Amino acid sequence: MFKTKQEETLMRDRGSDAEAMRAIKDRLADITRYVPQDRPVVYLDYPMYLNVGDLLIMQGTEKFFADYGYNVVMRASGVNYSPAMGRRIPRDATIVLQGGGNFGDLYPDHQHMRESIIANFPDHKIVVFPMNVQFMSEAERQRSAAIFRQHPDLTLLVRDEASLEDLYGAFSRRVVLMPDMAHQLWDDHYVPPDALRDTLYLIRRDIEAVPGQSGRDSSFDWDDLISDARKHSYRMICKGMRLEGMTAQQFGMGRAWYRFCDGLVGEMRNVFEAHREVVTSRMHGCIFAALLKKPVRFADNSYGKLGRYYDLWLRDVKSVTPAH
Repeated sequence: MFKTKQEETLMRDRGSDAEAMRAIKDRLADITRYVPQDRPVVYLDYPMYLNVGDLLIMQGTEKFFADYGYNVVMRASGVNYSPAMGRRIPRDATIVLQGGGNFGDLYPDHQHMRESIIANFPDHKIVVFPMNVQFMSEAERQRSAAIFRQHPDLTLLVRDEASLEDLYGAFSRRVVLMPDMAHQLWDDHYVPPDALRDTLYLIRRDIEAVPGQSGRDSSFDWDDLISDARKHSYRMICKGMRLEGMTAQQFGMGRAWYRFCDGLVGEMRNVFEAHREVVTSRMHGCIFAALLKKPVRFADNSYGKLGRYYDLWLRDVKSVTPAH
């Protein structure tokens, strides 16, 4: 059957996008230079909250560990981590800290946990997985940097060049550009189903929002797409997690949380798959759409995170374009 020029162009663009997305995923293999595959791994500060973007990072991180044969001997979130758990970390383990967009003083709980781990484990190899940096206070930046740069074996992986410039030297001498861990979820063989609806508007409404972006009546944020039943289950798991942290006992809440996350991300995937395209100011709304082979137009967050990431990693993915 003969194809129109438009159909041929579309097929060519899809092939080009697949090559670009595969190249981004392949770049993550470089992490094996910093996390030895023959040593146990302790994975800390995985997300224990309902930001689907960070759950995608967690799932990509776990897939990376599985794909490269790592032995993950311990996992903990900021909710159920305890000093007693820290005392059980093997001497030869590499400590991996969750990446994402909460490095800095916008989300101090996560930054303080990183600082505590880095200060309390000077003899361990520590790697902070890909993240970007935003400090609003120069005093906080300098205080945090003084803790980080004392560690003798610390690697910081960053998702954009501005973060590289901000951290190199001040926080560590080993700061490396790396794409987001969610790219490990890329599947060359995935075929998107036929879309039932036109455009999904996923616009953030939190501390990183840009005033006026969420004015559209049909826009959503992650929280709007999560059912009340899911939120109730989340609260129950949180209670169990807090009890684990207080008692230094394990009740299987980590496994329950991972099952919950699989179900929640699956539901979000169904939402994305039902739409022809995505318009978003969420970085992982953009990445998730690209992973699902959906056209996506993005608007930036309050400090330019999406634009910086696009310029460095996604510019060759033709289905990803800035919104005008």
